[in-house]
Amino acid sequence: MTLNDFADLGSVIGIFLVALGLYFSVQQFKLNRTMQYMEYLSKPEIVEVRAAVDEWLASSTDNDARINLLKNDCKLHSQVRVFVSFCNQVSTAYRFGAIFREMAFHIWFPFIPNYWKKLEFYMTWRSSQGYEVGGDFERFAKEIEDHHVRRKPSVWRRLRTIGGAAIHKAIRL
Repeated sequence: MTLNDFADLGSVIGIFLVALGLYFSVQQFKLNRTMQYMEYLSKPEIVEVRAAVDEWLASSTDNDARINLLKNDCKLHSQVRVFVSFCNQVSTAYRFGAIFREMAFHIWFPFIPNYWKKLEFYMTWRSSQGYEVGGDFERFAKEIEDHHVRRKPSVWRRLRTIGGAAIHKAIRL
């Protein structure tokens, strides 16, 4: 090997190491971002907002009555918007790959799907006023639910994992 061959090899190794470092930096960013969203949800002011939203949702089963409460209580409406904004932010971060996909499915299940179902009427109402809200929220909720449906082990897999291979084999015969 000549000196030029060693220089070329060193360049290739250098490029590989830079790419590897960049990859790990992006992964670290995603991990930090995912954890920041979890920490944000635990802050006292957000806990209060979530409690207010839960109380508002439990106040009535009639969506029109809930909307009227918002129309008459600006502070409550502001809290609902803050909470929905948080859910949209997490969902948009997922959509653009700013948080870990698999980790997001586990961390935000059942939180995101449950709140999507509870707040879908609110999104419809806001959309009727000309606001574009909830698209990423809805998409993320459905993807989380689909992921958990696909990952739910079947009865046969459960039997095999708990030592039921003989039972499974007997049933197949």
